Amino acid sequence: MLQRTRSIAVVVAIGAGALALAPSATAATGTALVPAAASAEVAALLETKIVDFDATPDLVKKGDKIEVSGRLLQEVDKSWKGYGGQDVKITLRAKDTDAYQHIATLKTTADGSFKATVTAEVTGWWRAEFFATSAAKGSVSDTDRVDVKTPPKFVYSRIVDYRAWPDPVDKGDTIHVRGVLQVDTEKGWDGYKGQKVHVLFRADGSSRWEHVASDWTDHRGRFGVNAEARTSGHWKAVFEGAKGVKGTDRTLHVTVREPEPEPEPERADSRVAKFNASPEPVRYGRYLKFTGKLQVRDDGSWDGYQSKVGLYFKPKGSHKWYYVKTAWSNDDGKLYTKAKAYKSGYWKFVFKGDDDFYGDTSRVDYVRVKR
Repeated sequence: MLQRTRSIAVVVAIGAGALALAPSATAATGTALVPAAASAEVAALLETKIVDFDATPDLVKKGDKIEVSGRLLQEVDKSWKGYGGQDVKITLRAKDTDAYQHIATLKTTADGSFKATVTAEVTGWWRAEFFATSAAKGSVSDTDRVDVKTPPKFVYSRIVDYRAWPDPVDKGDTIHVRGVLQVDTEKGWDGYKGQKVHVLFRADGSSRWEHVASDWTDHRGRFGVNAEARTSGHWKAVFEGAKGVKGTDRTLHVTVREPEPEPEPERADSRVAKFNASPEPVRYGRYLKFTGKLQVRDDGSWDGYQSKVGLYFKPKGSHKWYYVKTAWSNDDGKLYTKAKAYKSGYWKFVFKGDDDFYGDTSRVDYVRVKR
């Protein structure tokens, strides 16, 4: 006997919708094929979001470190809670580009927080990304821009408080040259210690600089040299620079004047008293003895004075005096010396004076020489 086949509609639940399978006819002899209905329920994916994302500081030098941080949240029972133990990627889109590049992967803590220190090489926008999993949807934070400035190839230096004194200065006196070497830092100008500074001099009317001296800066950048004042001109302090630091110099002028002549000292009078040549007459070739007293005026009285006195002789009939020898007076001013007599003539003592007393000449004493 011929049996009819039946069409059976089988519906399988997949996700939130249903897929209908078309009826299938099967020829069978004596039996009917009836499939069983099957269904599986799949939980909905969690909603997530990243909050409080921050990249700081906002302005750094190339190669400096910045801190990136934020918090990954999940929605549970219509409220947001920290989503711990998840991977969050830190990415960066450099200025003038379109694509984000992966920088680091962080693991969130129990409350969903994440934080890391990364290196900033270029200006750009930072963000955190959570990629979807089998249990949760992905999310992306807001972006935060960090500007990166390229450090200069060198920093500047300068010389301040540069001075030389005295000015004007007397020739032969000492000139003192002082100054402070500073370098430009992130915190402003600061003393540059341990650096060599040269001091040069160029005389007025010259184009040539001469090296005078060098000095090393102390912990505050101070330097100084002393030099003899020879002529008016310019004094230049020169720092030749160091690795990453540009050199600098400063110049000033100092006038050198001829010193005023010292005034003549006030001198007092002197006298050569009691001069005598003996014996008289004297035999040819015999010694004559010469005595006298050198005195100086002191507070209104005549006091003995120790100094040298010249003995002079003028032959009879001559107009010229001849130097014979030098004699020294003692502390009391007494003079004594002797000389051989060969011609009749005139004798005298001469005191030429010094810084304190004027000179004087004794009286003249004639001695006849007999054969």
